[in-house]
Amino acid sequence: MLTVILTILKIIGITLAVLIGLVLLIVLLVGFVPIRYKADAKYPAEAEMNEEVISRRKRDALMNKVRASTDEEDNYGEEKKGIPVRANVVVSWLLHFVHVSVNFDSNGLIINAKLLGLFKLYSNDPEYVKKKEEKRKQKEEKARQKAEKEKEKKKDEKSDTESEIEDEVKEDEIKSITDGSEKTAVNETEDNKETETTEKTAEEKDSDKKEPDKKEDKEKEENTDEDTEDEDDDDSWWFDDDEEPEPEEQGEKGILGKIKSIPSKIKAKIKGIRDKIKNIKQKIRKLNKKKNYILDMKDDPRVISGVNYGKDKLFLIIKRCLPKKLKGRVAFGMDDPATTGYITGAASMFFPIWGPHFDFEPDFENKKIEADVDLKGRIILALLVIPAVKVWFNKDIKYIRKKVRGFKKL
Repeated sequence: MLTVILTILKIIGITLAVLIGLVLLIVLLVGFVPIRYKADAKYPAEAEMNEEVISRRKRDALMNKVRASTDEEDNYGEEKKGIPVRANVVVSWLLHFVHVSVNFDSNGLIINAKLLGLFKLYSNDPEYVKKKEEKRKQKEEKARQKAEKEKEKKKDEKSDTESEIEDEVKEDEIKSITDGSEKTAVNETEDNKETETTEKTAEEKDSDKKEPDKKEDKEKEENTDEDTEDEDDDDSWWFDDDEEPEPEEQGEKGILGKIKSIPSKIKAKIKGIRDKIKNIKQKIRKLNKKKNYILDMKDDPRVISGVNYGKDKLFLIIKRCLPKKLKGRVAFGMDDPATTGYITGAASMFFPIWGPHFDFEPDFENKKIEADVDLKGRIILALLVIPAVKVWFNKDIKYIRKKVRGFKKL
């Protein structure tokens, strides 16, 4: 007995250990296996931004051609679309166990999600959608054909059973005819006897019905006499002492009632105005309380330290999500050289993020925009979750959450 119990406990322990190991493995894979992404984009799609392939003059000429083509109409009388953009984004996880690709061009946005590179989880590719629709129609056609075949089989089975039943019925009819010829004489005598008895019972019933009908006629005559007496009594209504008021008296009373109700209506309106004023005062007091509460929170040192801590962790999370490799070139020019200068100054602040392999070229003479960007990066979920958990359990952040709850109760 002990050996059986020990073996059962051993099996349970092994299964629990296997399940815990699988859960830990899944958590480690999701947390520490990076999600890799890469993207490249070109604007316009036909332009090559590599200076080794094409010079600046050719690019400017190409841009002018594209601008001119947008203003003209095509051969079919329809206006051409704007300058097309081409962009590709690929996201993969666990050696492309999960693979998602996003392609955008003049034809539109196409998304494909695959599992193990074989099974498609999602796709809005027109060709794939067409094939899927055709397969669905084929399945429906096969199901319809099967249903028709089954119906035909059932009809055949019914026809067979009906023919058998008809044969049996015919046999029964033949037997009944032979048997019935013998019993007709006996049945005729019995029927004559039954008709005589039924006629006697009908006459007795008629005699019984006539007697209560006579009684009912007498009762109706008595009721009519009583009703006439009641009507005579009702005619005495004009002997009452109470007389109805004349219409002139009714009009006078209505005018007096309206005049008397004017003060009460004025009082009700005044009371309504006072209530509105009280509500406005209460709302103003609440707003003042909230304003003072926010000002106190703003000057609270614990709130300031918590905000700074959360800001630092947020920047850390963003930094860990940014691409590790970035290269490309962006050339732009605006109508006003001053706006071009402002944009250049704002973009120069992000030079540490862009890196040395990214060129940012402002053009103060011509209005244009060109871009060719290629980037790669990875995201490790554990490195994002850890700072987020630290922020959540920070004492100053808890203090801020408490203050926010108090602000909502005001």
